Amino acid sequence: MFFFSKSVYLIDFLDGITDIHNHILPGIDDGSPDIDTTIEMIRAMKALGLRNCIATPHTMEDYYGNDKHKIESVFKITTKELQPTDGRDFIISAASEYMMDSKFQDIIDNEEFLCIHKNYLLTELSYFQRPDNLEELVFNMSQKGLIPILAHPERYRYIKSLESFRDLKNRGFELQLNLLSLSTHYGDQAFKKSKLLLENDMYECLGTDAHKISHLEKIKEIKIKEKISGQIKKLVENHKLRFNL
Repeated sequence: MFFFSKSVYLIDFLDGITDIHNHILPGIDDGSPDIDTTIEMIRAMKALGLRNCIATPHTMEDYYGNDKHKIESVFKITTKELQPTDGRDFIISAASEYMMDSKFQDIIDNEEFLCIHKNYLLTELSYFQRPDNLEELVFNMSQKGLIPILAHPERYRYIKSLESFRDLKNRGFELQLNLLSLSTHYGDQAFKKSKLLLENDMYECLGTDAHKISHLEKIKEIKIKEKISGQIKKLVENHKLRFNL
């Protein structure tokens, strides 16, 4: 006798959430290239059931030239260009996804950062190598009263064990799931680690990390095993508690 595990669509759990990780602002990083694409991304996000979003373009030392003032300026220009029928109010604010590189400490010291909400700061690491001064960076963020959210922890190749993820959380990180990791979009390892982290209730929040319309269309097609639907529901509830905007 064969037993088949029932699958359900991921989007059935996403209604009413605020997306805290995306690249929807036009022409500022490797996300939306123009306002027309931004409008299409807003429509695609609404089709997923998302309530609204906080734009989080990259801030990296060697790419894009983004800083607090540039991001705020592009956000203001974008909201002026959007018509009410385009979803002008859908992008409620702008923050950034901060690479923890050699310039990151200066950003923290000079308080030139944009938080997602309250004192939550979205951060990311290199995909290939752990920063030597990670502990120092996290400590310095805590001294500023910041809560670092680590974007897509399942995608870092050198972080493999639950113990390593628990160590990050013990140091003060909250973990953000990329929804696309619940498919093989980023590869099998990210897919397997996302399930491991979900099953062990390691995530505090989630995001689309959408750079283009096709990313959102792929999220719409993702199916998850019914046996982890409880963890998804719990994660969505925790996300809404933090970011009910």
